[in-house]
Amino acid sequence: MKKNYFLTAFLTLCVTVVSFGQVFITELADPNDLANARYIELYNSGTATVDLSTWRIDKYTNGSTSVSQSLTLTGSVAAGEFYIIATGPEDTVVFDTWGITPDQWDAGSNNVAGSNGDDNLELYDGTGTLVDQFGVPGEDGTGTTHEFEDGRAERIASVTSGNAVWDVSEWDIDNDGGGGAGAQNTTDSFDPRAWVGTVTTASITISSPGNGATITTATSASISITVANFSVTDDGTGDGHIHWTVQENSDTPVAQSMKYNTNDESIAVTAGNSYTVYMELVDNSHTAISPAVNTTTTFTVAYPCDLVLGDISTTCDALTSGSDTFNGSIAFTGGNTGITYTITADSGTIGGDDPSSVADGTITFTGITEDTDVAVAITGGTGSSCDYARTLYSPVCVAFPVEEFFDYTAGTDLIDSALWQNNSTSTDEIQVVTASLTSPYAAGEMVSPTGNMVSFEGSGSDSYIEFNGTSTGTIYTSFLFTATDISTVTNNNGGYFAILAEAGGSYRARLWLKPDATDDTKFNIGVSAGSSTSNYSSVQHDADSPVFVVMGYDFTSNDISVWINPAATDFEAGTAPTATLTETGGTASNLGRFVLRQDSASETPAMSVDELRISTSWAAATPIGSTAGVGDYHFGDFAAYPNPVRNGKVTITTTDTAEKTIRIYNVLGKQVFFQTVTGATNQLAIENLHTGMYILKVESGEKVATKKLVIR
Repeated sequence: MKKNYFLTAFLTLCVTVVSFGQVFITELADPNDLANARYIELYNSGTATVDLSTWRIDKYTNGSTSVSQSLTLTGSVAAGEFYIIATGPEDTVVFDTWGITPDQWDAGSNNVAGSNGDDNLELYDGTGTLVDQFGVPGEDGTGTTHEFEDGRAERIASVTSGNAVWDVSEWDIDNDGGGGAGAQNTTDSFDPRAWVGTVTTASITISSPGNGATITTATSASISITVANFSVTDDGTGDGHIHWTVQENSDTPVAQSMKYNTNDESIAVTAGNSYTVYMELVDNSHTAISPAVNTTTTFTVAYPCDLVLGDISTTCDALTSGSDTFNGSIAFTGGNTGITYTITADSGTIGGDDPSSVADGTITFTGITEDTDVAVAITGGTGSSCDYARTLYSPVCVAFPVEEFFDYTAGTDLIDSALWQNNSTSTDEIQVVTASLTSPYAAGEMVSPTGNMVSFEGSGSDSYIEFNGTSTGTIYTSFLFTATDISTVTNNNGGYFAILAEAGGSYRARLWLKPDATDDTKFNIGVSAGSSTSNYSSVQHDADSPVFVVMGYDFTSNDISVWINPAATDFEAGTAPTATLTETGGTASNLGRFVLRQDSASETPAMSVDELRISTSWAAATPIGSTAGVGDYHFGDFAAYPNPVRNGKVTITTTDTAEKTIRIYNVLGKQVFFQTVTGATNQLAIENLHTGMYILKVESGEKVATKKLVIR
């Protein structure tokens, strides 16, 4: 589109008096509405110059009785010239007279008076099609709507009118300073037109750094600005340029070089200091525009933080009781830079390397009670912005094997027990139910189930139990389960219900179940690392029949293996037999959770789970009945009394007088008591144990005996 120098001049003139910015003008729906008009255009259609010093425009509300608004005119208008007035409800601003005659707006190449080019004003519609050359309103009877922006004219709308659109019947334009009621006339000299418009003022914003911001930088800061409705140039053709200053702390502001563009600026800064940047728009004569347009931002340059924290680890000091302690450590680099660091922890003793004097090292924390999460703060002194907050999460100090017999009150939620937690937000919890599952093995081949079991189906809460986070060797978990109603599983891929997960919760090994495609009383078992598909065994199992499974994760090969009803002759073997299924592709770095999952109504059938064991050895996950079964023994006349224990003491008698080790486990398989004794009769002080059910185990060489022990 060609430049419109007439409109450019108009825009420049407008923003000089009112503000810098885009001017948008449309004809008023009522051209007589002076109260809402922003512009009034008078065209001198006479033959002589009109001196406006005694002229006034009056607007009558009813055509004869009262004046609603008067505009006093100034200057003069030569024949054939425009006179533009900016007006509002309570103000009158006279711009100036423009010496532009109608014949300078024809289709020829005449220059526009006062312009610096020879292009004529052209109007285009929304498709870019030339509509016409602009004709002076009043000369050709056409009124138009224009948008004045950057010297361009775009056709927004047009009306065909003649003087009828510009009804001046209620305007009194005269030169006697009065006129009074009924004295309205349009005179022979003026053809008035009223316009409404808006002006978007010029603006300048420092977009970065934000006011009040704190930045971290080495030696310089980048200042980004945004300028709107104001053309910044270096050759005088634009609206002007930018003056700016920089103040450091409370020092005197320092003027910077004139800014003739809107590019980012870089200023030198010093850590620990604050800076105030001030910018204002000025015209080409270096005078601040009116009204003034400026902006300020104040920011602080933070000291650097050279200290970098690394891995955090925690380790149990012992795995023998519920009151174990653990230690933790936090690795770091970037110490010994002259900064003094303060380290605090809300539990335990701080030791190890001090980053105040050691470049790279490890901060240690010792003597922390199990189940206590420790908040650690590491703060740099003068010259440092370091302010770290870290947490040492308590590991689970449970001895392998973890043995869970679900010996909790029937009808309660599993997560009500101390060792199980909710892994989701659902309220449909896994339930503890009466009795144990039946073993699929013959008496003496496998440990007889004891305690209660848990039951779940469909969608609901996922529950998990934690164990010692492990990242080497192989983790094994074994359990009994039954699936009662397989017909509810309609997902073609089935669903997974048991998971080995990382200590942080990420699922790594999943056990699946899906019904046979043609017989929903039979199902297959599968395994996967991911959540969408599974490697299923071809062996089918009957609904409501108990199944014993062992799932293992090998950290060396990242293989996930599943043994389904392994042979009893392989129980307690030194190495695991060949797996029923093996899935390659796991990516676990640390396993520390076992999860029971209620996925959805279409993926999780009615199920029961019992006799959960977790260990780093195959043998501990597959105990043989004759050596680990409750009530089985090789000692002659082995007895434990009183049972239940009521006074904190229990007596153990056997016919074997050799040295024996006596261990007591809680229902999760965690060892809570250990003592070495000799002789046939020994009294044990167990008053520190809480009421509940325990497993008493006595060993002497190859001889082993176990019994249930109840403490009241």
